[in-house]
Amino acid sequence: MTSKPKLYPLTFYPVYKEKIWGGRKFAQLFDREMPPGLIGESWDVAAHPNGMSIVDRGELAGHSLEEVLHIYGRELLGRGESLDKFPLLFKFIDAADDLSVQVHPDDIYAARHEGDELGKTELWYVVHSEPGGAIIWGTKPGTTKEDFAEALKNGGQAVLDCLNQVEVQVGDIFPISAGMIHALRKGVVVAEIQQNSDTTYRVYDWDRVDATGRGRELHIDKALDVIDFSPAARSFEYQYSRCARYFKMDVISEAQGIGVELPESFHLLTPVTAPAELVWPHGHMKLVRGQSCLVPASLGSYGLSCTGVCLVSYLP
Repeated sequence: MTSKPKLYPLTFYPVYKEKIWGGRKFAQLFDREMPPGLIGESWDVAAHPNGMSIVDRGELAGHSLEEVLHIYGRELLGRGESLDKFPLLFKFIDAADDLSVQVHPDDIYAARHEGDELGKTELWYVVHSEPGGAIIWGTKPGTTKEDFAEALKNGGQAVLDCLNQVEVQVGDIFPISAGMIHALRKGVVVAEIQQNSDTTYRVYDWDRVDATGRGRELHIDKALDVIDFSPAARSFEYQYSRCARYFKMDVISEAQGIGVELPESFHLLTPVTAPAELVWPHGHMKLVRGQSCLVPASLGSYGLSCTGVCLVSYLP
């Protein structure tokens, strides 16, 4: 790059992840062309060693999000954030089968046990659910660490008897802070905003085995270290307040040319039910359903139009 182009809203090629529990719902919901296989995740804004977003249009096309961050720094991120690592990761998850029951560490535990990784606090927005679709969201009241450790030795129903299952509907939001045990059940698709981390501790995987008869790796000791069994952990307000330390997500419905001020930081926009249009002082851009856009802090403001639901994720 001989000269630095003026920064503009960025869209990226999705990074698809094949999973044993994945499906093909992204093609159906978002009219995407997808690679073959069981696709469980689409990382749409990511700057992580396990998945790196590449700009798909404009003068910065072909550059990674990490490269853009190094070139533009605070023009991209805004004030206050470290320039060493993009702070957030936005993805879609398609649970055509049950995800493993899992938990994520916080920043302190991750720093001690996972090298350069951050902890992982996340939030789900339910994009699609088959009838009876559900998630696991925390443990049942009264479950202790000792109870759960014993249940894991027995497996099967003993584990499920410790877990809180919640039926879901499109539009539901579930905050999941580090330490909260959770899982998507079969038939649910979510949009997820999270810390920029890929650390997951599996505690139960429904006794699944691969073609060789081998189950996936479990991380029971680490999981038991970090699971929050406190009564407060089952409170939506408690979970949301912990997530709000790292990010927020606004759900905007049927926005007709609204003006949005950027609070000296960036926004991630994702229309999920209808296309959207983004305008700013020097241009405009159309987004298809399910396409995420990183609006850089240097724009200061932008206009948004959408006939459906648009998710706006940002730093607190």
